[in-house]
Amino acid sequence: MSMQDQAKRLDTIVAEAEKLAAHARVAAHHFRTGEVPRGAAHTLSVEGHLLNIRAELDVITREHAARSQPVI
Repeated sequence: MSMQDQAKRLDTIVAEAEKLAAHARVAAHHFRTGEVPRGAAHTLSVEGHLLNIRAELDVITREHAARSQPVI
């Protein structure tokens, strides 16, 4: 993976993390105001963004593992 590709993946992670945080804020607000179904829906969105982040990290770590040389 080129450094440019790595940077793009990290930019994607940042964007997903920002969306995750926004949904978490909205979910918290809904739970505070007793709007449980809406809070739960936004909580599911949080999990979706977390999965997207994990998927990007999985690609990065697999690429690293393929190139890494164990040294003692």
